[in-house]
Amino acid sequence: MKITVHSNIGKRRATNQDYADYFVNGHGQHLFVLCDGVGGHQAGDVASKETCEFVGEQFKRLNEALTLETVNQWYENVIQAVNRVIYQRSVEHRELAGMGTTLVMALVIDDCIKIAHVGDSRAYSYHAGTLKQLTQDHSLINELIKRGKITHEEGLVHPHRNVVTRSIGGVMEVEAELTEVPVEEVDILMLCSDGLTNMVSHEQLLNYLDSFASDDSLRALGEQLVVAANDAGGIDNISIILVSEWHSPEGEVLA
Repeated sequence: MKITVHSNIGKRRATNQDYADYFVNGHGQHLFVLCDGVGGHQAGDVASKETCEFVGEQFKRLNEALTLETVNQWYENVIQAVNRVIYQRSVEHRELAGMGTTLVMALVIDDCIKIAHVGDSRAYSYHAGTLKQLTQDHSLINELIKRGKITHEEGLVHPHRNVVTRSIGGVMEVEAELTEVPVEEVDILMLCSDGLTNMVSHEQLLNYLDSFASDDSLRALGEQLVVAANDAGGIDNISIILVSEWHSPEGEVLA
């Protein structure tokens, strides 16, 4: 398995409110987690980092491997638990008031990739020259597009394009959305924050992923995507997790 994780402050932000990492439990399972914090001052930093670390710790403490029968309930339980933690801290500490974070995470079980997300951080699959968005944004812009109020192109420049309709810590209870895709349909899995997708178009992302076949360096691909987002303006933090070669015989490789 090849894994590479990138998080960059961008060109306009004073701090990096994204947080991305991956975790391995005692049963050899890998969980990939990416968060994009919201909130004033350092609150977004706190929410994204604590959410990622909380989920990762719960994953590493599992007594048994997750299965296709148990993973959905585990996702539900851990998301509700971390949501309560972040919400309570925002209530109890004035400097953290209003903090929250998006969350997208992915886990490979047998021949299936199980994805859970809250907010507008995304999961993509790249397979046989096709790039597919696996998650639907929980955002004001996506709601307006679905209702036919604005076009996709108008959404890219809309003044409220960063407003999410769901977040970890925003309210006492949150509803996550679960998605699954067969491993055989994913050559590369990409989790990313909107600092990438607001700057680099779907077609441009596809071109970069197409180039991976001739380069074969997953880390270089991640670095290229960060540079592309910054070259386009870098107005937000940029975080990316890329995963490929799920069942490579040499095991995990940090690309």
